[in-house]
Amino acid sequence: MGRCTVWLLTASLLVGTACGGDDDTESPSRDDVASTDTEPAGGEPPDACSLITAEEATALAGYELVMGQDSPLGCSYLPPDSNVADVVVKAVLLDGNTASVAANGFPNADQIIAVDVGEDTVAVTTPAGDAVASVITGSDGRFVELAIVFVGIDPTDTARIEEAATLAVTALERWGG
Repeated sequence: MGRCTVWLLTASLLVGTACGGDDDTESPSRDDVASTDTEPAGGEPPDACSLITAEEATALAGYELVMGQDSPLGCSYLPPDSNVADVVVKAVLLDGNTASVAANGFPNADQIIAVDVGEDTVAVTTPAGDAVASVITGSDGRFVELAIVFVGIDPTDTARIEEAATLAVTALERWGG
């Protein structure tokens, strides 16, 4: 799967979820995910570029990233002279918990992994299960997705997943909670 195709798949998580799309596809990794509506909870999300800095994205990636612009797909952090983001931050208001948001947004994910960072956080793997595609954290209907598929975090690397989750929780806290 090409780099742009994977990014578009990953970036569509919260955009597609915010539209309230239903998907009856089940995967074994979602057996204990509660079924909930994921309609917008109301209010306005912040400018996603205000939630993390380029320095924080760079620290997570391990190589230099520069901040792009906020867009409906989120705020992108790209390697210099690149047009493809390696980290994207998205903030939305939805009903449900992170597991239900992730299950609806990533119906083909290999795994949805609970992460013990923050109030309610999960990591979502690619369909092939070879990398963490996104980390999603939420509280009181506010959700932040940190799309990190190109950072290349192995789904078994708990320390790196927790590092990404900590950055997502920091972004959520900057949003106001």
